Amino acid sequence: MIALCHVSTLSLAQLQRALPSPHTVSNASSWDTLLARMNQRMHDVLVVDPCAGDERLATVRLRDLADALAALPPRAVVGYVSVTATSIRAVQALSRLGALEIVIRGVDDTPNALATAIRRALTAHSANRLVDSLGPSLAMLPAGVTEALQLLLRSPDRLRSVSDVAVAAKTTRRSLDRWLARAGLAPARTLLACARANAAFHLLAAGRVGRSQAAAMAGYSSARSLARELNAIVGWSPATIASGLTTDALVAALSRRLVRVPAARRG
Repeated sequence: MIALCHVSTLSLAQLQRALPSPHTVSNASSWDTLLARMNQRMHDVLVVDPCAGDERLATVRLRDLADALAALPPRAVVGYVSVTATSIRAVQALSRLGALEIVIRGVDDTPNALATAIRRALTAHSANRLVDSLGPSLAMLPAGVTEALQLLLRSPDRLRSVSDVAVAAKTTRRSLDRWLARAGLAPARTLLACARANAAFHLLAAGRVGRSQAAAMAGYSSARSLARELNAIVGWSPATIASGLTTDALVAALSRRLVRVPAARRG
């Protein structure tokens, strides 16, 4: 994982503790440098404090950040701020810009908590991209089914079986798969596997939990089940997926799996 950041010196030190090697914490020396390096698209997550160094610049920095984010492919954003009046206003602005997690320095930023927040942001960001990739297909589904699929992709720990997805969609398993087929989407079982794979990838990439714990957190019955499904879905093992697969490649692979393969192309 590569975290591009512009934060205070104290926050930078805590980020480095939260994301030790093989992760990379790359701190931009100025806000302009941050914006320039964003254009290089070499980071997985952006961790920022618009008030770092000079709170008076927060409004201008946020405006420039909004322009930069609008012009670039989406990336996960995390706000990492101090408790000040200006920072609270900055948090509101960051949320409007799509920040998926806000961490308060000195309050909820132990190394483990900070790493967990960044992992949640990355997982949610990938899930949002998967939802977006479904595009017009979702418009062809009943509202209940659409909401259930969005919940599945974003929170697979809450829907751990196809039956759970059907219940959330307020329909039967058979009707659920019929609706998915009409919309050109893969069967519910495949969608569930993709949602789990996304969650498992980010758990393993974070490097703070073992395979058994990652399996339990992502909704697998065992570490062996996790390994089997990951290999079937993305072609990687738990031992190599974090170092060999980028987030962009993961999303691309999962997006292909979410759609139903026409009969003529099978085999």
